Amino acid sequence: MQNEDLTITDLDENARQTALSDFAHFYIRHYRTNDLEILSQFKVDYAMNDINMYLYSNKYFSPDELVAGVLANKSDLFLTILKTVNLAYSASGALKDLTWDGWYKQQYVGIPEGK
Repeated sequence: MQNEDLTITDLDENARQTALSDFAHFYIRHYRTNDLEILSQFKVDYAMNDINMYLYSNKYFSPDELVAGVLANKSDLFLTILKTVNLAYSASGALKDLTWDGWYKQQYVGIPEGK
């Protein structure tokens, strides 16, 4: 089973929480630098808008407080985004073949010139 590709919905609860936490840290870092365009290509604007409103309303929280709060209040929206992006995970909840930053760089490089 180690080589099997798992989706976010295949993970057990602990692994799913790990995946959500990893993604939340990635998301908040890019939110703070106003750099979430890559994710908006996946037609999850409604989820991103709601998450972003929460982050804006709590902009004075530390990164750790934001992660804890957004996961407590908006984890279902992060789960929607992760289902839509549809990457492979290991059984521990980590991305299987890359990191979120590595994925972002791959997506960025793949954007055609002039867009």
